Amino acid sequence: MMAQQSDSSTDALIPFRKWIVDEAKKQISARQFAGRGEKQHKQESILRKTTIAYGIAELLRHARDHPSMVHSPLSLGDQCSIDNFAVRTSGEELVATAELAGQNISQTTWNGIKGVDMVSPRRSVNIVEPLFLCSLFYDGSGDQEDQMGRYLEVEFPTLPGVNDTNTISAVSQSEEDARCHSLGVLVYELFSHLSPLQSEGLEGIRSSTKGVSPESEGKDVDTSQEPAHKKTRLLDSKAPRIAEIPSSAPVAEEGHETPREELPKAPYVPLIDLGFPSSICLLVQNLLECGEGNRPDEAYDSLEAVIKDLHLLLLDPSRFLFDHEPTPENGNIQLSFREEKLYGRENEVSSITDAFCRVSSGKSEAFFIKGFSGSGKSMLVNSLKARVDMAEGYVLIHKFDQMSKERPLLEVISVFNDLCPLIRERRSQQDLLVIVKNLMEVFGTDFSVLARLLPNIVSLSPQLKPTVDEKEGGDQMNLRSICFTLQRFMRVVSSKSHPVMLFLDDLQWCDNSALTVVERILSDVIGSSCLFFVGSYRSNEVQEDHAIFPLMDSLRSYGVPTTDLSLEGLNPEDLNTMVSDAMCMFPRTCEPLSDMVFQKTKGNPFFVLAFLRSLVDGGLLEYSIRKRRWVWDEDRISSMDITGNVLHLLSSKMSGLSENTQSALKVAACFGIKIKESVVGYLSTTSEYTNICNWLEQVVNEGFMIKAGTSDFKFVHDKVREAAYSLIPDGEKNQHHYSLGKSLYSMTKGKDVDDIIFSIADQINHGIDSLPLRSPESRVDLAKLNEMAGVKAVECSDYVTARSYLSIALSLLPTDHWKSHYDQSLRLSFLLAKSAYSRGDVMKAQGILQEILRECSCIEDKLPAYFLLVTILHTCGDVVDAYITCNEVLSQLGEEIPQSLDPKETTKMMEATSKMVECITDTDLLEMKEMDEKLSISLKFYNLMATVAYFAKPKMFNFIVCRMVQLTIKHGVCKYSIMGLVQYAAGVLNSAKDIQGASRIGNAAMSCWKKRFHRAEMLPNLYVVYYGLVAFYSKPLQNTIDMLRQGFDVGMSLGDSGTAFLNATQQVKNSIIAGENLPTLLKKVDYYLELTDLYKNELTKTYLLIFRDTISTLIDKGESTSSKSNSNDATVENAMNNAHCSKTMYFHRAIQAYWLGHSERCHHYIGKVLQMSNATEGLNGIVITYIHGLNSFQVLKRQNTSKLRLIPKNAIAALKTATSHSRWNFRNKVHLLEAENFSFQGNNEEAKASYAAAITSARCSRFVHEQGLACELAGHHYKKIGNHRSAWSFYDQAKQCYAEWGSQMKVDGITRQLESFRITMSAGKVMS
Repeated sequence: MMAQQSDSSTDALIPFRKWIVDEAKKQISARQFAGRGEKQHKQESILRKTTIAYGIAELLRHARDHPSMVHSPLSLGDQCSIDNFAVRTSGEELVATAELAGQNISQTTWNGIKGVDMVSPRRSVNIVEPLFLCSLFYDGSGDQEDQMGRYLEVEFPTLPGVNDTNTISAVSQSEEDARCHSLGVLVYELFSHLSPLQSEGLEGIRSSTKGVSPESEGKDVDTSQEPAHKKTRLLDSKAPRIAEIPSSAPVAEEGHETPREELPKAPYVPLIDLGFPSSICLLVQNLLECGEGNRPDEAYDSLEAVIKDLHLLLLDPSRFLFDHEPTPENGNIQLSFREEKLYGRENEVSSITDAFCRVSSGKSEAFFIKGFSGSGKSMLVNSLKARVDMAEGYVLIHKFDQMSKERPLLEVISVFNDLCPLIRERRSQQDLLVIVKNLMEVFGTDFSVLARLLPNIVSLSPQLKPTVDEKEGGDQMNLRSICFTLQRFMRVVSSKSHPVMLFLDDLQWCDNSALTVVERILSDVIGSSCLFFVGSYRSNEVQEDHAIFPLMDSLRSYGVPTTDLSLEGLNPEDLNTMVSDAMCMFPRTCEPLSDMVFQKTKGNPFFVLAFLRSLVDGGLLEYSIRKRRWVWDEDRISSMDITGNVLHLLSSKMSGLSENTQSALKVAACFGIKIKESVVGYLSTTSEYTNICNWLEQVVNEGFMIKAGTSDFKFVHDKVREAAYSLIPDGEKNQHHYSLGKSLYSMTKGKDVDDIIFSIADQINHGIDSLPLRSPESRVDLAKLNEMAGVKAVECSDYVTARSYLSIALSLLPTDHWKSHYDQSLRLSFLLAKSAYSRGDVMKAQGILQEILRECSCIEDKLPAYFLLVTILHTCGDVVDAYITCNEVLSQLGEEIPQSLDPKETTKMMEATSKMVECITDTDLLEMKEMDEKLSISLKFYNLMATVAYFAKPKMFNFIVCRMVQLTIKHGVCKYSIMGLVQYAAGVLNSAKDIQGASRIGNAAMSCWKKRFHRAEMLPNLYVVYYGLVAFYSKPLQNTIDMLRQGFDVGMSLGDSGTAFLNATQQVKNSIIAGENLPTLLKKVDYYLELTDLYKNELTKTYLLIFRDTISTLIDKGESTSSKSNSNDATVENAMNNAHCSKTMYFHRAIQAYWLGHSERCHHYIGKVLQMSNATEGLNGIVITYIHGLNSFQVLKRQNTSKLRLIPKNAIAALKTATSHSRWNFRNKVHLLEAENFSFQGNNEEAKASYAAAITSARCSRFVHEQGLACELAGHHYKKIGNHRSAWSFYDQAKQCYAEWGSQMKVDGITRQLESFRITMSAGKVMS
């Protein structure tokens, strides 16, 4: 049959026999083709033939399943003859491929096969590669050998005149065997150019094929290179028409079944003897075996099985098609593991990918993975890294270690520190500028706290270098403050466009402190963090009380989507795929071995790898050179007893290594999953471990460890480390650790070893309990080592780790250590108390502090313990004991404090102090001498005493602050003097005396602080007093809100949660008064309430619930925004038992009543407030006076008495006084009071001007709620005088203002007013 041109001028339809002959000629000419490797030509020829075999097999399957309506004149055997097929090739595709690869090729390459056609019955198959795979896998490199694998599919075009049945016909096994056997004959002839039925003259056959079949030139085909996928085009789906081919073959009825015993049984020359790849040989052999009477088990049972194997050969030819060559190192064929491939985890990959996609849409999520060691937990997570990179996110990975389980918090902080350089590397300069700007805005004054926690933050920009000492205030941080700081950091650096994936591996070695950090970041209700947390743990190594499970419950309670995924062992099918890949053999041939491996390993992936390697090492699994494939001893493998433990396999192999290599394994295992370069360096200076570097390199060569970074050594798996550790007998482990630690300690004394101080201490501490120390001196020496480690942990803000080292240090001191080692005992005890407090163990901290106070011999040594004790008492709400303790300390410092003070004496002291500071300025404070240390300590305790006195003994507050000011004026200034001056200013303003002088003193003190004593640790206390109680007379109210927010943030970051919550309380109070957007403010209050529950601060919670009730009422009368908790309602009711809280309660009920229009109720609650305090006491006093004045006009409409008429008159006078100090905050209020007064008196023109002035002034001061109120009251006035058009306009303006404020309650009220006008208009009344 002559070759025909298809529809395309470059496509050709070639009779199969002619194609085989042409292919043989091509191979002969290829040997003389310059620039082309012979090996590559051989491989391309085999691939072309395999592709054709795949197409023929698919054609036969299709013909079997869809028999033609027209009977074929050929028997089943003749249908499978070479002369019944033709090959379609694409010359055009050849050119395109050559151009893409940048080569100049004039011969058809292996991927030029477009399809195969059958003559009778007429069938056609197109062999295609999906278009998306073409673009995905082609990389443009043009490396033919590395890009041979293709994922092929077939298409069956409809041919003219061919009508197939749609119903798949039933096929008997004997007919299927005959079809497979015939296919085997055809494929044999395809590769060898011979018929397997020719039996004469093997030598003649070989000689006749010499020079024709290039595959026969060598026994093995060189296929050492792993190919990548090559980009190809979709083959033309149009099937060219085949000329009718006359045939002399006998006509048989279609469907006639040839009995198996009638199949030819002539001998044939095995392809393996002709030098073809073993996979092709096995495939043909198993096809031909289908025709044998005694059918072997390995014979194919269906065309589907044949097609599956052919598809695999084409998909990954370097692994499955071409034979492998021995490695140069040892001359052996090695198992070819795909150690980075995830087997049988498709559903799990989909689940974790979907979770990350949800996170990249803008919400944090948690994903927990549990399973046995070696089940593939880490590999599952690593499969997601590429997707995170595509999403322009960041991947943070840390593996906890059994050997460092005392310091997980430090390690988690380190992970976030590593995020900083990652951001620097991945983001553009413009992005970095935005990040830096946002960080500065969020952290502001307390940026030094962040820089101390995350030193790498300065890598983002030189601008981020802290302006104050990074050590300043950092030692006050505790776990909660660390969480809060990292929360704020993550709000800035993570987002939908740049999500963060945090993977913490082996959580079973993690403690509650590290998981608390994760919990707080994930449950950040106001942040915009996009964090995908993935945590893995060994399900068989955690108890029910492990911190992992409360973490999951807590996250779910906060509404954080949380997945708990379990990884079991691979099922038999997936394990068989894994074994097949490793041995480069068809999966069906590996099943006997895979079944045994599954029984031994239960499908654990890591165990499978180790078990297969052990079989190779033991000679039970070996590569047969003769058969060119792996073979195994089934009986011996079945009888193996491997105890079900991978450690047994690994340790057995390690035991066969040299003594030095084993020694290196033991040393490395003692330090955990990784041993640092510096540790190796110091060990190499000892006589015992001089060659430790070389030994570790040998361990790397054996495959147990890898190089991490430049010179660190890391175990390839934690089970490998465990196996190495098991080489040390249990009874010698402690001694081994201790000896290593002592060797390092002796070589590092006097050197800077901050990077390995924990490693040294850990090694020694392993053996301290079980090994007797020779002398008290050695115990003291090791106590110093642990003290160094504890101090280092404190510097890193990890008090959990610090407590462990410090406790060991104290235990190493003699029983009389307070006498024999006083200084060291004092240092250790105080640091231990501080660590316990920072971890939240208040009882432990107080117990240690009491011990210090008993043992210390002088007040100077007791002072730090006293101060920490008072701080703890204050934080816990025990303000009375805190006040008493401060009094006791100050008495010992020479200060005399009366038990109580007569109001007249207080007034006299205030007046005397006022004269001392009446002319003081910020310049005077800046130039004032420094106070001596002893007196500054007294002021330090006075400062704390004033804070607790405000709640415990409020009548003593003024005495304390006056005493602080007097000491400052007489003896010089210190940083605590600033606090005293600001508190004094607050006391003066609270009594409404000398407002101007008090404001001047407060402003001067703050100016001095910023220029002379600027410390982050002072900021929370200063801000809550100055911006909460003083600055409203000199600063815009909105500015005080911003500063109080900073005070909260800094306080929380420093661990001073008590003062932070005071800032929050003042911030919310001022926000309500300033008219901040109500829904936004409600979210902020809910966030603070959540924190009060976490910190168990009931006092702040009470105030916030009162504020929340007001906000909810103003929004919608609490219909959809009120608190649903009965416990919260009880908390608010209990507030009535506290004088401070009850006054606040009455104040807010008066505010609510006024805005609701309940004038009588408002008047009642204002009376309650005035009974408890001065009408002009602080900002609340001014506001209540203002509301009292406005509300009185409504009351006067019902009862016009002289007493009531005095109320607005006095209110106007008081507000005018306030306006003289701050026009911004109070001018609009004076105008509105005057407007209401003019309207009440009937002075319409004056009222008109005053309403306009009130509206304009409120708008200029950005008090939108009071602008709306002025518009509403103006509307009432114009409605009263009959000017409906102006009333309508003012009501409409009021509605807009109230909508901006977020008060739906007021919007609805104004809407009703406007509706009344519409009714009036519809009645025919005209607006005047």
